[in-house]
Amino acid sequence: MHFSIVKLMLIKMKSSFSFIFFVFSVSCIAFASGGAQDFHQYFLVQTWPPVYCQVHRPEPCRIKPSKFVLHGLWPVNSSGRSSTNTNNQTINLQDMLESNKSFAAEMNKFWPSLTRDENENEQFWEREWKHHGRGQPTLPPEEYFRTAITLVKAANLEAAFRGAGINPDGDKLNPRKYTRAINTRYGTTPLYKCLNTSLLMEVTLCVDAKARNFVSCIARPSSLSSCPGDIIWAL
Repeated sequence: MHFSIVKLMLIKMKSSFSFIFFVFSVSCIAFASGGAQDFHQYFLVQTWPPVYCQVHRPEPCRIKPSKFVLHGLWPVNSSGRSSTNTNNQTINLQDMLESNKSFAAEMNKFWPSLTRDENENEQFWEREWKHHGRGQPTLPPEEYFRTAITLVKAANLEAAFRGAGINPDGDKLNPRKYTRAINTRYGTTPLYKCLNTSLLMEVTLCVDAKARNFVSCIARPSSLSSCPGDIIWAL
């Protein structure tokens, strides 16, 4: 079932440093290849900073908001791998943001770089366009970023969880409870990425190729789906 976007408007860490670095690097590295001509849908990836920032190295987080923030809007092919290098349109983020201050404020609010100063966010967004945004053939840069913000505002994960009685209090819950909360609001089954197999770090919702509707995910890549059992959502 598709839901129109218009209608939706701590744990002790026992892992070694090398494993921790791998956990945070693999999601981007794993998406480094794929057929752009086979662009199929988007992964809308949201990060939970209280967990991400506990272990992120070598750059410590400069901010740690207690809310989900956008990691990226990633075009993928039918295998769930990143579509790359289809869209060669140039990007001028500075002009785009300076011409619309309210949109710039939304970008900083919903899509901040957790490890860079705010005045360096543009570098982070340019990298997202280079490595992910160009993998879809239709949206020019400005529309791509606007679409990402529209989608992340519509997909309010915290509201979905709290509305189902799920709070970031450190309790272990069956993943079906999280999934039911999201499915009830958005009509789709998410992917969960966990630290140490249980501590919720990222949630991915899948979006159709027109970037309008939440849909079922065509694949479950291990880099975005790493919670084999009960899930802990914790501050």
